[in-house]
Parts: sequence; C-alpha cells; structure tokens
Amino acid sequence: MDVLLEELEQYTRALDEFILPGTLMDCFEYHRRREMRNAATAFNDNQLSWFLHMMNELRGVADRKDDFDMLFDPVMYMVDHSAWTAPPGLTIDLPALNIQVLEHADAGSPFVSIAQDEIARLRTLAETYPDEAIIGLANVAAAAYVDAGSTFADRRSAIRYLAVNTSAKLEDYWAADDSLWIAAGNRMVQLSDVVAEQKGQILRDQESAITEHDLVCYSEDQIKHFAFNPDKFLLSGKTRHMPLCGYCQERIARWIEYVRKTEENLLAARDGRLP
Repeated sequence: MDVLLEELEQYTRALDEFILPGTLMDCFEYHRRREMRNAATAFNDNQLSWFLHMMNELRGVADRKDDFDMLFDPVMYMVDHSAWTAPPGLTIDLPALNIQVLEHADAGSPFVSIAQDEIARLRTLAETYPDEAIIGLANVAAAAYVDAGSTFADRRSAIRYLAVNTSAKLEDYWAADDSLWIAAGNRMVQLSDVVAEQKGQILRDQESAITEHDLVCYSEDQIKHFAFNPDKFLLSGKTRHMPLCGYCQERIARWIEYVRKTEENLLAARDGRLP
C-alpha cells in the first residue's frame, strides 16, 4: 500500500496540471472559473484591479479577497454539499444566490436592511465608474456564479446584483442563520462536459504522449485489485491513467484507506500479532 501511495503522490505532483476532475465540485469550479475569465476579457488588467479594489472597499478590511475567483465565489455557501464527494457530472444543485434570497425575504427583515445598506454603499463607491463598466463587472460576477438567467439593463440593477451577492455582512448572516437560503430553494445549473473537454485537450497536446487508452477509468474490480495488490498495479501497464484522473485517485484512495483500517482493526483484535 505504501508503494502505491508514494507512486500516486509522485504522479500527482509531477502532472497536476493534467488531472481530470475527480468530483462534481471540481467540474463546477473549472466551469465557473472559465466562464468568469471569458467574461473578464472585456476589461484590461488595470480596470480589473480597480474593480477588485472597489469591491474590497465594500467588503471591509477584514474580509478582503485577493482575486475575483474568491470574490465571486458561491462555494462558501456549500460547505456540506454532496458535490464535494459526488463523481463528475453535468448538472449541479446550487444554493440560492443572495440576490434570489432577497426576493423572498420580508421587507422588514434584518437581511433586507443589510442588503439595502450594502447597495447604498456600493452606489457611492462606484459613482466614478461609467454605466458600461459596472454592467460589465456584473456580467463577470454572473458568469462566475454560473447565473445565466441574469441580465443587467442598467446601472441600478448591476449595482444591486454586485452589492448583495458579494456582501461580507450577508455572508456572516448566512453563517449565523441559513434559514432564508433554505426557504429560497436551490437552483439547478447545467455544466459543460468538463471531463470530455479536458480529455480532448490532453489528446491534442502532442508533447503529452497520452492515448485514449490512458484516459479510460479503472473498473471497480480493478480499483479493489490495485488497492490490495500495489505491486500488481505497478506491473499492470495501466499506471499512466492514475495521475490523469482525479476520480480514480479518489476511488482508489478510499479503498487504500479501507485496507489500512482493516489491518489496524485486525492487529488490535490480535494484540498486535499478525495472523
């Protein structure tokens, strides 16, 4: 087992950039970050830097973000989400965005009061930016949230969207009481086939020398066999797939952990003596 773990770590360190998504969350993160970067091409680096500074002014010193990946990040609301362990897929069930929660909240609730205050603050912070810049930034945010249904006809709607969805104060509100988010319901998001796209990119990279055979996932029987017989894995001729596939890495790691615990329980039951 130790040999297999060492081989796995060595492979993943050397070829990290080639690893296919191992979970549904990996697929979502890859998809949303790519969509956000595509939307952000409407601006140059200096413009994006000033936008980030403005949004961090809204969030406050204690809650600043280093980049837009973290600023426009719905994942913080998904701590216990099944996508962290689910296999790669094409759809994901996401919690409601703050802007959607606002539509369901009572007019006199603390949530609405905080949201209105944040909107007013961002309106002041953004007053030197032209309408098209603020609307463009809202489009970047919507892309990062994979919120394809949102469109911004004017400055007012864009500021409202940005302020409410990126508010650190509303993040704190959620951490203390997430009932409003639960009441608002989840949203189902369609993802591109990230695994197939990345496999295609790997195959197009002539320097990688990877074949279609190398991208075929192990069967469940192979996973179990390799977990219990690491030497046979190394001699199988099928080791090249391991560093490429986060999903198979997760599967075989679970079986390795199972084997380890089984051995520990067996030794404990026999006072440290092997059978």
